[in-house]
Amino acid sequence: LFSSSSSSSSSSSSSSSTSMGEAIAATFCGAHKTLAFGLPLINTVFEGNPNLASYCAPIMLMHPLQLVIGSLIVPYFKQMVEEEEKVE
Repeated sequence: LFSSSSSSSSSSSSSSSTSMGEAIAATFCGAHKTLAFGLPLINTVFEGNPNLASYCAPIMLMHPLQLVIGSLIVPYFKQMVEEEEKVE
């Protein structure tokens, strides 16, 4: 999910008026909406279900994974922004 949103953000940046910094911000914000939106939605849909914890487990594991992957790709994104600033 994270890598697909980052590749679509970088490709959309080159074909529109969106700056690289805006595309990178959208990549990080889009990936982190999953926990904030997903848990309340799961709790509402499956309220009272004895398997509620097992339904929440995947999203609870995905969020920390997104944080780790995001921290690993920051240097790459930083380099992309610096290169764009040199061109301007």
